[in-house]
Amino acid sequence: DGLNDRRVLFFYASWCPFCRPADAEFRERMNEIPSDVTVIRVNYNDSDTDEDEKNIARQYGVTYQHTFVQIDRDGKAIAIWNGGKLKELLSRIK
Repeated sequence: DGLNDRRVLFFYASWCPFCRPADAEFRERMNEIPSDVTVIRVNYNDSDTDEDEKNIARQYGVTYQHTFVQIDRDGKAIAIWNGGKLKELLSRIK
């Protein structure tokens, strides 16, 4: 885990009709995600969501699923966007 690695929180819900295809595309096309980018799935408002995940959503002001938050190594948000799949991830990540 390098100091310059880029981390993106993917707020996901199992019932979300947009999250599932995005999640599937990230898994299927993982080789197209730059090696310094880590996508971290955070359960948002579904049956698997735990208290830590609820706190993470509150910390970044996430109000609905299919939200992406890029964070720096100190956990500070540097980019936030809603929706999209791999193309949007690659175009929006800083």
